[in-house]
Amino acid sequence: MEQFIKISLIIHVIAGTGALIFGALSIYFKKNTPKHRPMGKYYFYSMTVIFITGVYLSIIRYNLFLFFISFFTYYACIVAYRAIKLKNNSPKTIDKLVDIIAFLTNLSLIVFAVYTLIKLQKIDALVPLAFGSLGMLGVKANYKKYHTLYNKKDNQWLQTHVGNMMGSYIGAITAFTVNQAWKLEVPNIVAWLGPTIILTPIIIMELRKLKNINLGSLQNKTSSLAN
Repeated sequence: MEQFIKISLIIHVIAGTGALIFGALSIYFKKNTPKHRPMGKYYFYSMTVIFITGVYLSIIRYNLFLFFISFFTYYACIVAYRAIKLKNNSPKTIDKLVDIIAFLTNLSLIVFAVYTLIKLQKIDALVPLAFGSLGMLGVKANYKKYHTLYNKKDNQWLQTHVGNMMGSYIGAITAFTVNQAWKLEVPNIVAWLGPTIILTPIIIMELRKLKNINLGSLQNKTSSLAN
């Protein structure tokens, strides 16, 4: 069992490294669809492996917070992936199920944070509280979008794709900073919330740009991503 845990940890680390690399390349090649597509897929596959191994390790090590965070980060990645498939279609049962799971996960994070703050009086409780609150806002935003079709006259699907992919990438960066925090003697709360505080404004600016662009041929080029 111990050997299997070590193997799972190694796979988790390798997938995490892959996510950082492919995520960065995907963002770099965002204006070059032929290169963006494979990088994005490799990133998604890496995040999938991270999710599976993260959930397994959290259960084996009785780490409730890691369990919730694994779902939190992967949710953004799934929503981003599904946004491309839903740009001309209504949400499927799987999409609604993913949102329900995400809602319960974020609610659990908030409850976990309140319990930790009241019972244990630990400042670190602000971390799950922040993630849970942001997650709730994300689920609410996606739920509202499901009431309107992603269509060619509205680039809402692209905003959802970009915003959530970049959000999941923040999660990958956060995992890296947390693992390196002890070496740099950085407080846990800074390692956990730092990437979100610094990079979220960049996502907001990017989404504002997308609202004003004319997708035209871009949609035709990216239609193959759903295949």
